[in-house]
Amino acid sequence: MAQRKSPPRRRPAAAPRPRDAEQTRSEILHAARVLFATRGYANAGMREIAAAAGITPALVVRYFGSKRDLFIAAIESDIGLGPFLGPDRATVGRHIARYFFSKPMREADTLSILLHAAGEPEVCDLATELLAARVIQPLARWLGPPRAEARAALLLAIISGTWLFRQALPMRAFTGGPDTALASCMAAQIQHVVDGLPEA
Repeated sequence: MAQRKSPPRRRPAAAPRPRDAEQTRSEILHAARVLFATRGYANAGMREIAAAAGITPALVVRYFGSKRDLFIAAIESDIGLGPFLGPDRATVGRHIARYFFSKPMREADTLSILLHAAGEPEVCDLATELLAARVIQPLARWLGPPRAEARAALLLAIISGTWLFRQALPMRAFTGGPDTALASCMAAQIQHVVDGLPEA
């Protein structure tokens, strides 16, 4: 009589892999940035952000607390002067223009988040404060006198204005490939501001 084969032993279920905290935080920030940039603060809900990150809303709250705190973190994660200021002050205009025109357009651009925030009273003042603290004031210190803060604001206006018509409201002049003539013009304007404005 043939012996019965004993059924194969089942392997114990693998324990769920622990979630990597830094990766989770990064995924939440990316999801939040995309939604804040494309839908605005008011229309980007915590549940929607959580779904885009593939987690539960409770985890979003655990990592960031509130939607307002998440908004601050989303802006602060990608705002600063590092990529813009080159090593040589005398050629910083060319450096910024080259960086700007070679930078690929992104769905989660910080300027898109700030543009949406400009029309949302709940976070407009907050966005302005963050921009002043993280961009205008450090840039003014780097520029030095005369009229450092005014020159910093003017530089931001040149860069963000060009960005607006390149990405948010694209004009034909900015939608093609790299335009060396436009880049040179932008570089000259930036360098002029960096080098100082004549006294009125």
